[in-house]
Amino acid sequence: MAISSPQRKFKASIISHLFSLRRKTPIAAEMDCPPPPPPKDFKVSFNTNPQQTATKPLPIPQHEYITEKQALGFFDYSIPAAEPTLLLASSPPRNPPRVPLKGRVEISPRVTLTPEERAKRRLSAQRRREREEQEALREEQERQALRRRQKAEQERREREDEARRKAVVQEQLRQAAARKEKEERDAKACEERRLREIRERKQMEHERRLQYTRELEKWRHDQIQRAVSESSEKEEGRRRSAEERRIRIARLNEEVLQDGTSVALCGWVTIQTPDSMAWKRRYFKFDLPRAQMSLFRNHLDMARAMDVVNLDGRVDSFNEWYEGYEELEAIPHSFAVGFVDGQNWLVYADSADEKDKLLVLLSEAAGVIL
Repeated sequence: MAISSPQRKFKASIISHLFSLRRKTPIAAEMDCPPPPPPKDFKVSFNTNPQQTATKPLPIPQHEYITEKQALGFFDYSIPAAEPTLLLASSPPRNPPRVPLKGRVEISPRVTLTPEERAKRRLSAQRRREREEQEALREEQERQALRRRQKAEQERREREDEARRKAVVQEQLRQAAARKEKEERDAKACEERRLREIRERKQMEHERRLQYTRELEKWRHDQIQRAVSESSEKEEGRRRSAEERRIRIARLNEEVLQDGTSVALCGWVTIQTPDSMAWKRRYFKFDLPRAQMSLFRNHLDMARAMDVVNLDGRVDSFNEWYEGYEELEAIPHSFAVGFVDGQNWLVYADSADEKDKLLVLLSEAAGVIL
């Protein structure tokens, strides 16, 4: 076993001690350095107006303050009566001076603050906090004032809008009332005009009816007078014609009865019986002793009679058209033969002489006096 000299051991121990100190220097430096400061606070603005930006920081809450000893990492037992100084978390702590190593590591002593410096810092922080609080209070007051102004402006605009809306509504109501009044006035005038026209039309209609009534009464009076005069004239004419017919029939009666030939007892006649609505023209021939009248189709075919009428006691009367047979008025040389059973024959001859001859023969055959 080799034994080294003491000088060699001393040199080796110094070199190893230096290397060990150099290896431990970063750890010791980390232990000697204070803890890193916390991150800075972001600037927060209480202004609600997006156009206004806060230019000053807000007051820092109480729980974000740290003591000076916590920032420096040691406690000062030399001044027990002094209160710990509150520092802002955002302010960096003061680092102790570093001395470069020259052959060995030397730890610099910590820098301590005097009570006056701590009081100054505390007073400065308190004043800064007061300024920030005053600034925040002023900004809050400005913000409240701005909000009040904005609210007042909004209320003013709302009042103006409400006033404009009310004015528009009032104008619309006024126009509607004026329009309604005009419509009512026009409707009233139209109704009055319509009623006036109705009254005038009724008056004109009444006058026209009165005029028509007067004219109708006059016409009726004239018609009555004319009818009376005509009836009297007709009555006189019928009386004269009846008298003349009696004279003529009496003359024809003597001629026919004295003649007694077949030519005097024959002739043409047109008859309408109740059994038929048609007028039938027939050739007649009287048989006075038997009181019969035979009807033939024509004077050439007299071998067989189409109808033989027995007149004895069956004829009731001989009537003219004005004796209840107005339908015969338009037919000349016409008359009606009424039977006792209620039937009527309508008869007309070709001439007045033929009519008188037929009446004479019928009256002689039926035994009726004309």
